[in-house]
Order: sequence, then structure tokens, then C-alpha cells
Amino acid sequence: MKVSCLCGQTKFEAELKNHHVHACHCSMCRQQSSGVLMSVDIEPSSLKFVEQEHLSLFQSSEWGERGFCNHCGTSLFWRTQDGSYCNINVFALQQQPEDLKLTTEIYIDNKPDFYQFKYSTEQLTEADVVALFSKDEEK
Repeated sequence: MKVSCLCGQTKFEAELKNHHVHACHCSMCRQQSSGVLMSVDIEPSSLKFVEQEHLSLFQSSEWGERGFCNHCGTSLFWRTQDGSYCNINVFALQQQPEDLKLTTEIYIDNKPDFYQFKYSTEQLTEADVVALFSKDEEK
């Protein structure tokens, strides 16, 4: 799949793991995107940059980093620092698959009360997410 920022200065290709969309309600994603960040998982090794002169990385936690275009500010991806997991902004896909489906909401215990989605999703708390990534580190 081809992925691009708003201005087109940062471009890459990636292979989607599936067509499941995740919504993150953590305070960092909400602050960075001015809303909910919606992403899809990719095969981490499939991330291939085509244009990266304006790509910047921000270490947002002990184990995660965010990739964004420093020219237009588009949030492009989040990945573990060890490269074992990566997801991309679903709206940065140049062509979205027709069968995308919102399946999971993470950091649900951080979600403000003033919005909610129409469809039922799997809902993971902050502790659930931390436990998932802690399990991956133990392998």
C-alpha cells in the first residue's frame, strides 16, 4: 500500500497485516491528532520509505516512537523502538481498502465522555495495552 503525508513530502510503502482499524484514545494520540488516532497494523519489515527528507521521529515513550512529516505535520505511524510492531495512520493511505472495519479501541479508560463510536468494538484499557507489549518484550 502507498502512504503519504498531506503535502506529499513524506511517502512510504507498507504491507497491511489485515484491514482492522484501531482507534487510540490515549492522551498523546489525542493531543497529537486533535482527536482519535485511527490506525491499521502493518508488517513492520514492509515499511519502505520512498521520500523521507521531511520524516521526523519522536520518542514518545520508553518503548514507542511516532513518525511524522516535519513539513506539514501529518502523523504517519507509531512503532515500537525495537521495530517489532508498527501501525500507520489509516487516513494516510493513498487508497483505502473498501473492507476496512473499526474493530478495536485502545486506552478506552482514557477516552473523554463527550464522544463515542456507533459500532461495538473490542475495548482495551491502558493496562491491557501495556500488558500486551510487555508480553512481546518477554519473548
